[in-house]
Amino acid sequence: MFTVVARAHIAPVTKASAKHTKAHAKAAAKPAIAKAFDRVKLPALTLAMQAASMVPAAHAEAGKLFDFDLTLPIIATEFLLLMTILDKTVFGPVGKALDDRDELIRSQLAAVGDNSTEVDNLIAQKEQIIADARSEVAAEIAAMKKKMDADVAAAADKAKAEVDQQIATAMASLEEARKSSQSQVDAQATAIADQIIQKVVSV
Repeated sequence: MFTVVARAHIAPVTKASAKHTKAHAKAAAKPAIAKAFDRVKLPALTLAMQAASMVPAAHAEAGKLFDFDLTLPIIATEFLLLMTILDKTVFGPVGKALDDRDELIRSQLAAVGDNSTEVDNLIAQKEQIIADARSEVAAEIAAMKKKMDADVAAAADKAKAEVDQQIATAMASLEEARKSSQSQVDAQATAIADQIIQKVVSV
């Protein structure tokens, strides 16, 4: 919009009118430029002011189609305004979003690294628990086997003692029966011998 206004005021007619038109255009454009500078308030506007001051004030000649004395700083101002707006509305938020995403990814990667260490610790604890359980089961099996062996040995000793006692009782009974039979045989033999003697004597 500023460019169109400047071009409308700077349209060359004669050398005298060109100077008058240029001065009038400068006076009309100064408030707009000052207002634009006040809105931006960035160090980059200093470059635009330097560019405007470097352009000769009375270098325009009649017959030229364009006079860049005011067009150049206005275009530079518009460009700087556009860059400022884009930086505030597009580049800044996009850059912040990218930085936030990068930070999130880095934190997730760090968390994954920490989790890998924790997983290794859990695996080591699991292996230790399994080893302890195996040792405990082996100890329980050994104790149970020892107890069973002791119980079997005690039962065997008890059974042997009972069998020995039964054998001893049977042997004692047999010995008494043998003695009783021997006494009876001796008594009968004595009686038979007496009878034989008596018969022989009587004959």
